[in-house]
Amino acid sequence: MDDLWLTHGQLVTPRGIVSGAVGIVRGRIAAIRARAPKGARTIDVRGAYVAPGFIDLHVWGDPAAVAREAVRHGTTAFLTALGPDEPRKLHDAVRRRASQATGSGAKCLGLHLEGPFLNAVRGGALPRRWMRRPTTTELARLAQSARGRLKLLTLAPELAGAREAIRWCRKRGIIVSLGHSEATAAEALAAIESGASAATHAFNGMRPFHHREPGLLDVVLTDPRLTAMAILDGVHISAYAFRLLLRAKGPGGVALVTDSIRHEGWAVTRRRGAYYTAGGVLAGSGLTMIRAVRNAVASGGASVAEAVRMASETPARLLGLSRQRGALRVGVRADLVVFDRRFFTVQTTLVNGGIVYKRGD
Repeated sequence: MDDLWLTHGQLVTPRGIVSGAVGIVRGRIAAIRARAPKGARTIDVRGAYVAPGFIDLHVWGDPAAVAREAVRHGTTAFLTALGPDEPRKLHDAVRRRASQATGSGAKCLGLHLEGPFLNAVRGGALPRRWMRRPTTTELARLAQSARGRLKLLTLAPELAGAREAIRWCRKRGIIVSLGHSEATAAEALAAIESGASAATHAFNGMRPFHHREPGLLDVVLTDPRLTAMAILDGVHISAYAFRLLLRAKGPGGVALVTDSIRHEGWAVTRRRGAYYTAGGVLAGSGLTMIRAVRNAVASGGASVAEAVRMASETPARLLGLSRQRGALRVGVRADLVVFDRRFFTVQTTLVNGGIVYKRGD
């Protein structure tokens, strides 16, 4: 692949935003300088932000469709989500999804199983009839079906067998996120001690905060060992709740996600940017990652650098991929997004140094 420089950018780096140019060689960031060398092949981004590509830990639908569409909104990598189902159907779905190719566009990093080991009391729009307690036997079958691509499991920690399941996952490098749960604070803390390291869509699918009855949310807000995923679409959580989350956790403890279901094909109705079932249950979002970043800045009290970090570096760290992705740093993959400074409109997206989306083309 030919060398390429993005010039005259506002570079969103781990040390802040600086003016400069980014050099790309063989799919990696090779240099960050004030300007490109003479004679180099360049793209002038005209003062736009140049940031690491976004990583969405929670998005539903056919991975190929998601991969094609997500790059229009700055996403360069994602986890594909599956929910509870009858055991045989779920294993078949996991096997199919794990073997699906995405082609060009954002890279599917693996599977996020949101269930089936969830508490039906906090089931939301997911099929409660197929929620069940975890067993290491079923986990082993699911992991085998996933062929090494099961990366994240959302689980209710109060269920019988949950701690054994968490320990099983930790030994095999599968991240456990706590969610769709009625857990007490003590149960959540026991899950963290067993190896859980994240919380799925903070504030949603868990008991509301109560000053005399601490639960999972209290632990999410106060324990630095949990990375909190947040759906910042203006519906799932208010701007005030997000500001509280950000102040409690800092940008290194919050991962912006979409929980988008627009590619899933469910029988839902869209209102105010989110989707609802016929019974009025909040089912998922129509959010994009660039919109989440913009909302974090416009109403969530975050700086641009903090918002980008929550969309890139924090999820990369949770996945154990900090050396490869998630930051504008020499040596990492050249997965980049260029977006304008006023409206946050994505202009260009690069995956592995290649342009996969250019506005207007």
